[in-house]
Parts: sequence; structure tokens; C-alpha cells
Amino acid sequence: MERVITFIFAITATTMQFVLKRLAIFKVLSAFFGVMMLAALAHSSEIGSHPRADKNGGPIADRLAIRELIESYNAAVIENDAEAWGVNWSEDGLWNLGEGQEIVGREAIVKHWQEAMEVFSFVGMFAQPKFIYIDRDAAYAHWHTNELAKKSNGEMMRFIGLYKDVYRREANGWKILERRYEILLFEKPVYKSNDTKEWR
Repeated sequence: MERVITFIFAITATTMQFVLKRLAIFKVLSAFFGVMMLAALAHSSEIGSHPRADKNGGPIADRLAIRELIESYNAAVIENDAEAWGVNWSEDGLWNLGEGQEIVGREAIVKHWQEAMEVFSFVGMFAQPKFIYIDRDAAYAHWHTNELAKKSNGEMMRFIGLYKDVYRREANGWKILERRYEILLFEKPVYKSNDTKEWR
């Protein structure tokens, strides 16, 4: 009988050790996944998502300032004015064009833009906001864009795209902190003539 009791106690002790080890592993895993979740939330903030940024919100004056910022951006594209285009960016801005193209820093962004524009004789850029959301000194917006470009060889190109933006309020006004671009439609339209009278 004494051996049976000793055996039972030995099994109970072994079982308790096993349970405690499993609990310790569970705590470690819980902590790990908790840290991963926080990191994911932080990353989502960096790439322009926001828990409430899916519709217009915030002071109208700030939303208007964001509109004017993007209007300035678009006008600089049409006029091929690198200086006017560059001032819309934060010094540490990020421009993601998809397919692994990510440029960081205003100087590098402007240089990349100038190189890209060299192949075009004209680019028309227009944008319509899906929403603009203001959160104190940060802002978020999605823009549908329509670009019509003419290459130096006369070839025409049209891009319909989506920009997901993050903005930051700085001492001299709102600036683009991040732009992430996605092409929704690409086509090469063919026009029979450059004479606008024939289009009417």
C-alpha cells in the first residue's frame, strides 16, 4: 500500500511539473504574440492606415489645406516644376510606387521624379479625394488619380491610380509624409490627330 501511495504522489508531482511547464510556455507565447500585435499596429500606422481614417473628418480648414497641398503637387507635375513639386514633401518623406520601388527622403524623391519625367514631353495629373481625415498634427487621405502622359516619341499613356497618403503638420504647413501608389488601370490611347478642332 505504501508503494502505491508513493507511486501516486510521484505521478501527481510529475503531472504538476508538466502543467506548470505548459503554463510557462503559454505565458511566453502570449507575451510574444502580444508584442507582434503591437508591432503590427505600429507598422499599419506607418503605412497610412488609421482606425477611423476611412471617411472625411476633422477641421474643415485643415482638410482644405490638404486639398490645396495636393493641388499644388498636381500643378507642379503639369508644369514640370521640380522645385514646386518638391516643397510639398516632408524632408524625411517616403514615396512608394509599388513593385519594390520605395524612395526615402525629399532629395532622393525629387531626383527620382526628375529622372522619371525626362521621358515625357507632357504629363497632366488630376486627383479626386476619396476621404481626408485629420487627427491633430497628422492627416490621412486616399486619392484617385488620372494621369495622361505624352512621351518624347509621341506615345500616349494613361494611368488611373490610387494614392494612400499620410501628412504631417509642420512649421510651414501640411506636408506629405508618405505616398503609396497603386495602378488601377493602365492604357495606351491612340489619337488620330493632334488638331483639337477634330476632337470637337
